Amino acid sequence: MSHLPFEEWSDQIAKAVQTLNEDMLALKVNNATEKQVEALIQLQEKQMTNQANYTNLIMVAGYAGYFAFWSTLVTKIPQWIFALCGLLMTLSLTLFITWEIIKAFWTGRYFHQVQEALGKPRSSQTSSELQAVGAKFNAKGRRWWIWFFATSVITGLSAATVLIIYFAVELVRTIISTLFSGG
Repeated sequence: MSHLPFEEWSDQIAKAVQTLNEDMLALKVNNATEKQVEALIQLQEKQMTNQANYTNLIMVAGYAGYFAFWSTLVTKIPQWIFALCGLLMTLSLTLFITWEIIKAFWTGRYFHQVQEALGKPRSSQTSSELQAVGAKFNAKGRRWWIWFFATSVITGLSAATVLIIYFAVELVRTIISTLFSGG
């Protein structure tokens, strides 16, 4: 009969050790989850930074270059071509800027949602919650981006095409004129 209290004590010790093992495993899982969350945050930040840099490069090189060139043509091309190109490229730029403003607003909301998720106690669900917020943000952006992008590209390329056609026609006229007048 004296063995019974020892067996109970031994069972209690075994249960306590098992509980400690389970707690240690939970801590390891939480630590791994924490690392995954941090890695996701860093990846998102790098992606946003790279995208912003690329967008800024396109904006500066494309639009500024076009408008700088276009503005030198005011006295060299017919006014209706000058106005048409200005209208088309201004529409393109306006759509692009509008998209960037909308995207900035959505990005701000996205980061707010990420901060809310990170403000809660971390668990194994934190990573999946962050992924869901990111997936929703990306899906919404992709859905609208194509409309702004397509319209902006079409109007911008149309402005460039008008100038290319004008220059091509003028080149052909000059060649024909040169061939038939001085030949």
